[in-house]
Amino acid sequence: MDAALEFCRHLPHEVRRVGGSLPWRVGVLVLALVANIGFYLPAVPSGMPGAGVVGIDKIVHLVVFALTVWAAGRLLAPRRRFPMGWVVIVAAGHALLIELIQLVLLPERGAEGADILLDVIGIALGVGLWIGERLRREHAVVPTESERTSTEPLLDERR
Repeated sequence: MDAALEFCRHLPHEVRRVGGSLPWRVGVLVLALVANIGFYLPAVPSGMPGAGVVGIDKIVHLVVFALTVWAAGRLLAPRRRFPMGWVVIVAAGHALLIELIQLVLLPERGAEGADILLDVIGIALGVGLWIGERLRREHAVVPTESERTSTEPLLDERR
């Protein structure tokens, strides 16, 4: 429990350090989580735009999982990659849970292997977006004074 509290205590500092706003990152993750509620609806609402388009549910699975994993990574793992592994594990478990619930509890909906496949591809896309953003930010972040002084001897050794 102490580790979780310590993690939460350092999170705002890490988000600011990589150049972000904690409220915006929380907001994007909340939006992504709200979008996940659609997977648990008894039936797709008929009045929604695109509801009759064949394959739109597959695109929704891909996009919602990519957005959720990317947003969770931005919030929970702004500088370190360890929590991202947990994000991936939870997202994969969620993908399986969705299909299990649709199979057992929602007779109007059906479980499909293609949905799980697209969820996994969405997870990979979300991780890729998170990695890409981190790499882009690493090249743009100016090191702090303590980081500069700790790396100066290494730079002198290379000369």
